[in-house]
Amino acid sequence: MGAKVSTSSLFTFFIAIWIGLAIFVTSLQFFIHHLPKPAAISATDNNLSADGIIVATGGQARLAAGLTLLSQGQAPILLLTGVGEGVTKDMLADSLSLSKAKRDLLTCCIELEFIAADTKGNALAAQKWVTENQLSSVIVVTAHYHMPRILLEFNETLTKTEIISFPVIPPDLSNKNWLGDWPSLKLYAREFVKYQIRKLTILFDG
Repeated sequence: MGAKVSTSSLFTFFIAIWIGLAIFVTSLQFFIHHLPKPAAISATDNNLSADGIIVATGGQARLAAGLTLLSQGQAPILLLTGVGEGVTKDMLADSLSLSKAKRDLLTCCIELEFIAADTKGNALAAQKWVTENQLSSVIVVTAHYHMPRILLEFNETLTKTEIISFPVIPPDLSNKNWLGDWPSLKLYAREFVKYQIRKLTILFDG
């Protein structure tokens, strides 16, 4: 009798695991499907006009997009937040193979921020920069998978600032065949979990 109960309990446990996994994968699929689409960079797009640009580090595509927006005059200044200690503007310019015009922009109009170590830190750094420069609107540039979570944080800190999102997709990230690509699946799953945890934290704090 005890063996039968044990077998039944084990079966129930595995069924629960499979149901939980199915719910997680379905929720993850919904999250990925509803991620913001990459924005097109157009100098004539009035929706991309702002007082400043904030780029969260995490890939060359983000900074490249921010520099393009800056060079097109869609904002006069840019904050690159979360830069590693010891990183210089010359190092960034060399890694991106920037033209002289964009190197000059990097020198004159971009501020590097070294303290932020996570998305919360990005938001606090953004709040300080926006306050110091008296900005009423900012364009936020980050990866499309990171945008939902960074907007959660920025909406908490930049309560009086218009936030315009500008998502980019890293070139090495699979957005369609993510389930069959382990690095993409791992990245999306990790970000999905972080996003859900942060949403719950804000909900309970509220």
